[in-house]
Parts: sequence; C-alpha cells; structure tokens
Amino acid sequence: MKKTNLDRRRFLGGMAGASLAASPLGMLLSMRSALAADDYSNLGDYKALVCVFLHGGNDAINMLVPSNASAHAAYANLRGDLAVPRNTLLPLNGIDHGFHPQLPKLQSYFNQGKLALVSNVGNLIEPVTKQQYLDWEQNGAGGIKLPPELFSHNDQSFFWQTSYGATTTGSGVSSGWAGRMADLMAASNSNPYVPITITLDGHSPWQTAAATSQLGLNFWDGISGFEGLEANDWPPWANDRNATWAQLLDITGGGGNALEKQIVEAIQRTRSRVTEVKAALARTWDEPNDKDIFQTPYNKDNYLAASLRMVARMIHNHADFGQKRQIFAVSIGGWDTHGSQASDHPRLLGELDEALDSFYQTLVEMNLQQQVTTFTSSEFGRTLGVNGDGTDHGWGTHLMVLGDAVSGQQVYGDLPVIELDSPDDIGNALLPKLSTEQYGATLARWFGITNADLDLVFPNLGNFGSSDIGFMS
Repeated sequence: MKKTNLDRRRFLGGMAGASLAASPLGMLLSMRSALAADDYSNLGDYKALVCVFLHGGNDAINMLVPSNASAHAAYANLRGDLAVPRNTLLPLNGIDHGFHPQLPKLQSYFNQGKLALVSNVGNLIEPVTKQQYLDWEQNGAGGIKLPPELFSHNDQSFFWQTSYGATTTGSGVSSGWAGRMADLMAASNSNPYVPITITLDGHSPWQTAAATSQLGLNFWDGISGFEGLEANDWPPWANDRNATWAQLLDITGGGGNALEKQIVEAIQRTRSRVTEVKAALARTWDEPNDKDIFQTPYNKDNYLAASLRMVARMIHNHADFGQKRQIFAVSIGGWDTHGSQASDHPRLLGELDEALDSFYQTLVEMNLQQQVTTFTSSEFGRTLGVNGDGTDHGWGTHLMVLGDAVSGQQVYGDLPVIELDSPDDIGNALLPKLSTEQYGATLARWFGITNADLDLVFPNLGNFGSSDIGFMS
C-alpha cells in the first residue's frame, strides 16, 4: 500500500543526505513510519547482495585486456613492461578481450554464463562528454556537474558508497545507498536485533542509514562477546558481574529520565544482538573438528576468502534470523598500485579469483547461488599509461557481477579504446560511460526495490537515460 499524504520522496531524499549525528534515533524511526514508501513487509523470497570493495583503485585495464592483435599492440605500447602478454590472456566467449592469467576461475564463470562484466563504470552526477570535461578542466566552464575531488581516494570512495559529497551535510556524515535500501526494506525482516546490513569492512559508509544500523563482524569468529554483559561459567565471577549489570540496568531504566532509558534500551539491544548472532554462528561451527560445517574448502590465509566464509555462515542462518534480505560489505585492500604493480597486482587478482570461487562454491553447497549476487566495486580505475613500475589514479573502471541470477557471458556497456587521445581518453584516464548509480540501481531492482522507490535510493539516477543496465535476469 502506498501512502501519498506527504511528499515522501522529497522528504526522504533529504533525509538520505542528513546528518545522523543531528537526528535522534527515535525521531528518525517515527518519521520513517509516517513516510513509508512501498510496502516490503510481505516479501516471499530470500535474496542477498555481497559487495566486494577493492580499496585503492583496481587497474581494470590489466584485468580485462584487448586480445585483438592491433588493439593489444596499442595497449602494450602504453603499458610497456606492465602489459599482460597477449599469449597469456584467458579467452572469454564472445568478446575480443581476455582475462588476466590470474583469473582462471572467473574466466570459467564468465564462459558458463554466471559472471557478467560491466564496462567503464565511474562516479557521475550526470552524463559528461569528453569535450565538456576538457572545457571544464581547462577553464572551469562547461556547465557540468562532477563528483567532488575527482581522483581522490577518500572522496571517490565516499561518493561511490553514498552518492553524496563528503561536505553535503556539513558534518561529513551521509547515508549510503545500501543503508537507504535497508531503511526501505526493514519491514521484510522479522528479527528486531539482526539488521539487514552486515559489514566485515569496518564501519561502512555504504551501509550507513537513517533508521537501521549495520552489524559489524570480524572474519575469525564473527562477533566478540559483550564484555561484562554475558553470563559465563568461567571466570567464576562472571555470573555475579552479569547480575550486577542487570540490576544497574533495571534501576537506571526504571527511572523517569528519557536519556537514561534510551541508553539502557541501546545496551539491551546490543546484548540481545550479540547473544543471538553468537548462538547462530555456533550452529555453523563443528566444534570437535575445529572447522565450520561446510565441505567446500577455502584458503584461511586469504583474508577475502575468510571474510566471505563468514558471510556464508551468516547467510546459512538467514532463516533463523527471520531475514528475507541481507546486504554484506567486504573488502580487500592494496589496489593502489603506484609502484611494484608487476608483482602486487597479479597477486591481488589471484586472491580475488580464489576467494570468489570458494564463496560461490559454498553458495552452491547451500543451494543459494540463485539468491545471492556478488559484485565488485572500486573507487576508480587507473591511468592508461604507466608511471614507471605502476599506474596512477584514473576514473572509469570495469566491474564484475557473479551469481546464477546474473545474465552472464556478456559485457554491458561499450568497451573503451585503450589509446591516448581516443574518444574515451580525457588525458591518460577513461571517461566513464555508465554511472555507479546505474550499476547500483540494476542490483537494487533485482533485490526488490520497486521502480517507484529507486529515486529514494539513488538521488542522481534520473539524470541518466536508463536505470537498468540489464545484467540481472
């Protein structure tokens, strides 16, 4: 049911960029209930989105390389010693490009139709032509809107995750587009303690929300105990300490001070959340054999693989959590390859290939490969040419989407020409042709966000001709 008594779109659009620090949770929750968008409480299926953020700016030009002889020659002329040899490229069905040799598993998924490539994606507020950008760069003219501080790690990472500049709110705190989806879809989950948004990437701007809070996990045991608020057999004083805490909370919470009550409620919610998540993760752990319950092997020394294994354990418990929707943030750093790229970048791609493969196979073991979609992101791509033994900050990049709900074995968007002064080059960097909001909206629509509510999640989406790139079936 749609509520139309208020201009909810304009109001919620403003809330998306409002500072959380200036908005008490109770007020936000009451406003959210009054301004409900489409009703997501009766979703009948389960779906999860898993974002793998490549912090630092992945050099996608060396990840997806032209295999045509003349195009590869032009690419190799730019890349010099960093060029991937043509005879080592892993062929991809239907396109004249190949994967880096460190991506054999992802090559297989592409050729099986389970992985799609999205070409030349980048942060945009509105479509920009090469001439418009060059005019703006030369004299600040051109009448175009650009994301703030292009080529800056922090600014572009923040913009990718929020669609807002870091100074939009004054305090630098905005909601992310995953957080805005979580606010809209909160009613789909019956559990008040375990949120839709779950991060293994520290505090995630992408998952920051007005009315819902993200759950932070670590990759080794999921969630640490709530020190001093748990009843344990050991040490001997644990139960007495827990009882004392309970008395203090009861005394404080029973008073008339509204702030005291809010603090007590927050502590109790956190304790309930920790207790429930720890109990659920224990059900996915085979204690006698000191391993999780899955048969699919994974490399415990691969940080990303270990993080995704924890994601799999949370996905396994989605029904016990009462969750119809889950959104996960994980990451792997080190992609800022200004130097030592010849050794670092292949290693990183190998870790990514290994981690995504073991995660996908674990989903197959759970028979959830159709319901879970994994996608990559990075704040920007890198320069066409090299700086010696590395590459510098660029703009447009290539992204990957993996899962059985993906319309794979295709490249979405036009593959750029890797040559200086080409129509895609704005001065040693690729001008993106697809926006990160179009990329996100395609995922959000599959996730269940209605067409009518997409503008609540992606404030600049209406500036582009299409809100669906087409890579989700």
